[in-house]
Amino acid sequence: MKTVSLPTGAKLVITPSPFADARALFQVALRELKGLKLDPKAEVDVNFFKDIFCAGFSSKEFESALQKCFERCTYNGLKITDETFEKVEAREDYFVVCLEVAKETLLPFTKSLSAQYAPILELLKTPQA
Repeated sequence: MKTVSLPTGAKLVITPSPFADARALFQVALRELKGLKLDPKAEVDVNFFKDIFCAGFSSKEFESALQKCFERCTYNGLKITDETFEKVEAREDYFVVCLEVAKETLLPFTKSLSAQYAPILELLKTPQA
């Protein structure tokens, strides 16, 4: 369980999602991010993060999978539902809630990826003769 203080002062409590829901979010995230072009020589800049942000948050499928992960989380002690962000003041927290829940749900799937693929990435970065 993780507690996050939000911009409005509200508290978000993130409880891990069931594996099936977390895996579904991971699969949707992979499909949405597949189209992003990553150049190992390019500098990671604001456009890179903008592209990731837009790819995820413009997807109804990603939103739906993320909503399933919200089911075990609370916002100021209340379950997160469609009504949670009806108050205009709470909307200030919406993207932070999305990012925090997505991060907590997706990071466990990616921790081993960097170790597994580091040698392959190094080979790709090496100039070919």
